[in-house]
Amino acid sequence: MKEKLNGDTEEGCDRLSDEFSKSHKPRRKDLSNGDIDEHEKRSKRVSSLNSSTHKSSDNKVEETLTREQKEGAFSNFPISEETIKLLKGRGVTYLFPIQVKTFGPVYEGKDLIAQARTGTGKTFSFAIPLIERLQRNQETIKKSRSPKVLVLAPTRELANQVAKDFKDVTRKLSVACFYGGTSYQSQINHIRNGIDILVGTPGRIKDHLQSGRLDLSKLRHVVLDEVDQMLDLGFAEQVEDILHESYKTDSEDNPQTLLFSATCPQWVYKVAKKYMKSRYEQVDLVGKMTQKAATTVEHLAIQCHWSQRPAVIGDVLQVYSGSEGRAIIFCETKKNVTEMAMNPHIKQNAQCLHGDIAQSQREITLKGFREGSFKVLVATNVAARGLDIPEVDLVIQSSPPQDVESYIHRSGRTGRAGRTGICICFYQPRERGQLRYVEQKAGITFKRVGVPSTMDLVKSKSMDAIRSLASVSYAAVDFFRPSAQRLIEEKGAVDALAAALAHISGASSFEPRSLITSDKGFVTMTLESPEEIQDVSCAWKELNRKLSSNAVSQITRMCLLKGNMGVCFDVPTTESERLQAEWHDSDWILSVPAKLPEIEEYYDGNTSSNSRQRSGWSSGRLGRSGRSGGRSGGRSGRQSRQGSRTGSRQDGRRRSGNRNRSRSGGHKRNFD
Repeated sequence: MKEKLNGDTEEGCDRLSDEFSKSHKPRRKDLSNGDIDEHEKRSKRVSSLNSSTHKSSDNKVEETLTREQKEGAFSNFPISEETIKLLKGRGVTYLFPIQVKTFGPVYEGKDLIAQARTGTGKTFSFAIPLIERLQRNQETIKKSRSPKVLVLAPTRELANQVAKDFKDVTRKLSVACFYGGTSYQSQINHIRNGIDILVGTPGRIKDHLQSGRLDLSKLRHVVLDEVDQMLDLGFAEQVEDILHESYKTDSEDNPQTLLFSATCPQWVYKVAKKYMKSRYEQVDLVGKMTQKAATTVEHLAIQCHWSQRPAVIGDVLQVYSGSEGRAIIFCETKKNVTEMAMNPHIKQNAQCLHGDIAQSQREITLKGFREGSFKVLVATNVAARGLDIPEVDLVIQSSPPQDVESYIHRSGRTGRAGRTGICICFYQPRERGQLRYVEQKAGITFKRVGVPSTMDLVKSKSMDAIRSLASVSYAAVDFFRPSAQRLIEEKGAVDALAAALAHISGASSFEPRSLITSDKGFVTMTLESPEEIQDVSCAWKELNRKLSSNAVSQITRMCLLKGNMGVCFDVPTTESERLQAEWHDSDWILSVPAKLPEIEEYYDGNTSSNSRQRSGWSSGRLGRSGRSGGRSGGRSGRQSRQGSRTGSRQDGRRRSGNRNRSRSGGHKRNFD
């Protein structure tokens, strides 16, 4: 018989294809998770009197199932009972949409390019059908057998996770994981014992190939996970060297090729064609949708000077994640990661993860984070792709990443498998153009928020302190009753308890911060207008009219509110009460907001326009020429902003050009 695709006989391929076609027709839609056979056996034994009761029960089950659960029911697919049992052990009770769409093409041996948002279950999209295909056509187990499946991943951590996913859903097949930083000898022993599924990073796989220890000539299936990174400049040559032995030019007998990622730019499709057969399947659950990032993630942005960033990140962790939540902080460099993790403002127990850390320690760190031994992981992009860490509530990006793909993958570490999450991106005024570029390309809109307010911190720390009281045993409480009674008599019950909670939470004092720039020692105030204003100069005029010149001189960083219904600005902490005391007999409302209000025009880090407008209106009180100067200052400020926007667009084009050039030239990366 003629050998067909993936080494299966023509008869075997037809049988698998027919089997899938039959099983893909839902046998019953009222029950899921493989319970149908048992239900049918039981229904034969019941009398006709009880049949109506069963139908009623079945209808109730159907009503509680979502459309996604019905389409993904295991009974719709040729999945063995043993695999279903193992999947349920992992908490998987039905296939997710990307798994439903790709099961057929993968199981039938077709080449495939698949794209879906982060956290949607792409690993099981190829793992489950490949395992079922191999197990149903399993040959006699031979020692030193060559791998039939090769999965290449860009990082050691992702390779390890993918291998674990395979191992979790098969007990019949041998799964091995090869990557750098680990012993060669244990990997050589795997090769001698025989491997069915090999997962690894390109560097170590290539080492074994060049030494002649590894034979990939019998490959039937090749998976490139995070394909956009695997085919980029750093990996393309290594991937080519690895696959050269198994692929022949324009041959339809090449191994089945499966390409998966959350981000697949057009250049990926062009490069990938050299590995694909002339006819291949394409599954795209992102497509031309505007939003490329995960829809379960809320995207926030905080403007903050780099010098204030660690302290503000510490406050953000407290308010958005708390002492019980789990968070990942992404930094651009290994040095930044180490400095951030060691910073005293990151009060939560934090650990580092980057490429310079020994592999054994990296694995210990990831294991500890998954198990909740510590709550904050500070990492480079080594943790950005593919890693599935449960219950990550918060992702913090310490600065806007250089490319949109990085933002999408980083933010995708939260809001996974149907959960919701928050991603907060920090930026400086000069990085605003970069932030807009991410918004445009990722199809998201950042909600600009201020730093956590004092009240936000108090509430969060109070909740943590109250939760900690629950862990104190009654036996211990008895020892402190006399002291508590004496304290209540001295301070009063409420004050005594409040002081105790403040001490427990470590919040002995709070220093206010600007909601606009995060600078310490400033309070943000709003001045609301009774009607729409043209620009901030109107607010300066009212401030100069009602306040003393000394008070006005303390005002800085003025921004126009959304809808042009007023402004917000900063004043030194010591001046806020004086301004409120001086403010009276005005239709404008002066107040201190608890949160940063929505802003029309953001402070750009340049105080010159504020100064021109303030000085213009100050002199304007003396004559017409001053008002003219004030209006001129306003125009100058607007021109400055337009210039800034033009510059940002040019910077964006330059960055885009650099990215395009990086794919055609530059330094080669070597990952293992």
